[in-house]
Amino acid sequence: MERPVYFISDAHLGSSADSRDDEPRLERLIPFLRHVAEIRAAHLYIVGDLFDFWFEYEHVMPWRHARILSEVRAVVQAGVPVTFLGGNHDWWTGRVFREWVGMSVHRDPLSVTHQGLKVFLAHGDGLASGADGGYLMLKRILRSPWVIRLLRLVHPDWAYAFGFRLSRFSRTHLTTRRFQVAPALAEFVDRRLAEGHAAFLMGHLHARHRERREHGELFVLGDWMTIFSALRLEHGAFHWEDWSTGRGTDVADEYATIAGGHGDGVTE
Repeated sequence: MERPVYFISDAHLGSSADSRDDEPRLERLIPFLRHVAEIRAAHLYIVGDLFDFWFEYEHVMPWRHARILSEVRAVVQAGVPVTFLGGNHDWWTGRVFREWVGMSVHRDPLSVTHQGLKVFLAHGDGLASGADGGYLMLKRILRSPWVIRLLRLVHPDWAYAFGFRLSRFSRTHLTTRRFQVAPALAEFVDRRLAEGHAAFLMGHLHARHRERREHGELFVLGDWMTIFSALRLEHGAFHWEDWSTGRGTDVADEYATIAGGHGDGVTE
C-alpha cells in the first residue's frame, strides 16, 4: 500500500518580534509534523515560507526556530523524506536545513512524481510578473550576490532586525491581499500542466484553493497563519486536511476557496 504524501506552505514563523506569537501556529504545526512521522508518510514537501525570514550564517542560527527545526528533524529520523522549497522569505537556507535537519533543499520550482502522478511544485512568488511586481523587485534585490555578501559581514542581530522589518513591509505593502489567480499566473500554470503534469501546487497566495484547468488541476496550499491546511496525496487522489484544531480532519467541500491572511492585522 502506498503511503500518503503531504504538502504544506506559508507558516511564516517569526513574523512577530515576540516569539510567543508563534505559539498558535506551533500548536497546530507540531501535531501535524508528529502525525506525518507517526504514519511514516512517503514524503513531506514544505513549499516555502516556513519562516518569515531566514538567513544562514556559518555558525549562527536563530534560537527561536530551533524547536520547529527539531520537529522536522524528527520527521526525517522517522524515515520520512522531507523536501524544502525556498520561498521569498526563506530562500537563503543552507547547511542547517541540509546537514542538521536532513532536508533536501531546492531554491527553484521542482517537478516530482508520486503514485503515478507528475506534480509541479513552486512557491509562487514572481510567477505572474504582471501582478507580482513588488515581489519581483524584492526578489532581485535580496537574492543579488552583493546583498548576500553584505549581510554576512554584519552582526546577525542586525541582519535579522533588517530581515524582520523588510518581511513586514513586504507583507503589508507589496502583497496582493485579495486572492486571485492572475492571468499571467494562469498562463504559467497551464504551460506546466500541458507539459504532462497532473497538478500544479503552489503557496505564496495565502489561500486554500483548488480548481480544474484544461490539462490538470491547480492547488494553492493555504497557510499556517489563519487556515492551517495540508494537502494529502493518497491512492492517486488529492485531499485537503484542516489542522485548525490541532488534529487533522478531511475537508468536505474540496473546491471551496478559503482566503487566509498575512499576519500583522493583514487579513483581507
